[in-house]
Amino acid sequence: MDNESKQHGLFGRDDVFWWGAGNLEKRLSHVLGHPLDEYSITTRDLESNASFVNYVRHHHLTHRSSGESLDVVEKSIRKLLFISSLESRFYRERGVLAGGEHFKHPGCLGVIETLRESLIFTRFVKGRGPQMVRIAPQIAQGIAEIEALSHRHFQPANWRQRYRFWEMDYFRPWYLLRWRFNFVRYLPSLRDLPADDVRFHGLAERLRRLQPALRQAQSRARDTQRCLCHMDYLAKNFFVSPEGLQMIDWSEVKIGRVGFDGGAYLSGIFRQGDLARFTKVRAEFLNAYVEALDERFDQQSALRNVDYFFLQNALWHFLRPKTIADYQRRGKLDLLHEKYEYLLALPLISDR
Repeated sequence: MDNESKQHGLFGRDDVFWWGAGNLEKRLSHVLGHPLDEYSITTRDLESNASFVNYVRHHHLTHRSSGESLDVVEKSIRKLLFISSLESRFYRERGVLAGGEHFKHPGCLGVIETLRESLIFTRFVKGRGPQMVRIAPQIAQGIAEIEALSHRHFQPANWRQRYRFWEMDYFRPWYLLRWRFNFVRYLPSLRDLPADDVRFHGLAERLRRLQPALRQAQSRARDTQRCLCHMDYLAKNFFVSPEGLQMIDWSEVKIGRVGFDGGAYLSGIFRQGDLARFTKVRAEFLNAYVEALDERFDQQSALRNVDYFFLQNALWHFLRPKTIADYQRRGKLDLLHEKYEYLLALPLISDR
């Protein structure tokens, strides 16, 4: 089984359409390419809180006579109006990240599409979670690598590819209208802050004034180079393994623009700890990113896009009622105030 499954490489068997999902043995037989009569299978559920995910399961297959084993992850994503998930579309782009050195990607064994769900099968990753603040240079190199590899890929040769890539593009209304990309919808959450704390008086209106700058940055970003964007740079999506830094979970994937993933990573770091540490990590990341950036990309445009996507993500996170309640519960309103002030000043940084 091991030699045969190696033939699949980074991306495995062609995806197929089935009317129904069938039983587990039938699904695994298809993606592995042979019957499983001589194998025992044990299954356990893995944690997942992503939108539209029905389940994520780890299947451990053991050959009864030889003892050889294989670990497979099965992810079921329910469809809306019979439309396949972004993640399954990502895995259809066979080989887009082949040749990458800084991030390793678990091999995809296959994709099965049914009327109601996308079923994605990948190799199970074993490793430990990294401390994201300590690997900023490696993250920067990995992001620059994904941008360079995928930008070449999105030069479609026929109308079907052009339509498919247009459908996945970040600048489609069905993505941009999501709440997380429209921070003003969360401004009423600021009413939950202490009414007698003068530091937060007028904050909602001050933050609202960021909207024109964000719209301008968004409009400017649209015309920069396209590339694949993971958009979810949290520690839960990375594992340090003997093979290298493994990157998983492409549920938020889009065809974005150069710099977007840098902003996603920095917004994740901004959520944690104090501003002194964030400022240090930001400098380390940007220095490594600029050095690794492909020469085909305009450096200034990429850095503006980093700031744009960072600001958008950070505003969404720090205006959520859950975040505000958490800072109040922990007695961290001083830090919350500092972070709001940092975000209010950021458009000046973007004006390069």
